[in-house]
Amino acid sequence: MGVIEKGINGPFKGKAGSVVGSSWKKINYIKGLQRKMNVKRTPTPDQAIQQQRFKLLNGFLQPLSKFLNAGLKPFLAKATGVNAAFTLNYDHAFLGDGDDIRLNYEAMQFSHGSLCTAGVEKAWLENENVVVTWHTKTYGMGGEMDDVAKVLVYNPETHRFFTCESDSTRQDGIAEVYLIGNSDKCATELHTWIFFVDKQQKRASPTVYIPLSADGS
Repeated sequence: MGVIEKGINGPFKGKAGSVVGSSWKKINYIKGLQRKMNVKRTPTPDQAIQQQRFKLLNGFLQPLSKFLNAGLKPFLAKATGVNAAFTLNYDHAFLGDGDDIRLNYEAMQFSHGSLCTAGVEKAWLENENVVVTWHTKTYGMGGEMDDVAKVLVYNPETHRFFTCESDSTRQDGIAEVYLIGNSDKCATELHTWIFFVDKQQKRASPTVYIPLSADGS
């Protein structure tokens, strides 16, 4: 791009062949047109894997925007909840390689912080809903009785997420997630996670993955 002074006929403006004349803040410029690239490059195997991973993790996190905002509050000044969760999880989010890349659900983190997790977390199906319980005596150990439990259930068969309709606290020790569709109630694979946030919604605990058991034992 070049700067041109006004000649006897004034500045050059408009398109002439492969150059364009224009002005900005009373400065006159000429610049060449950008060449159009008609050839779409085939990604290398490594690039194809990176693209597949990006699409898989980003697609998984996108529906969780509001849920992630609760668990990743400290990061929201510089990133969205989805972007923060993507960065937090990317290095450990995948299993397999090549064409067999899948998400590592057990390693997923939807929160980050110094609050204490509850311990003794259990989850099971009861009346076609997911019941989650945890140890209630962890307040005073980096947590408070009124910390709010954030429970998430995911059905990979329908790609649907479920959360509690009402809040449960650390002291309650139990929460129930209602599954909506028949295909979700009869799912053969469900994934469950829990984390806690304080009443002021400024601090959070790490996320705990809870394997689904037959009867909570």
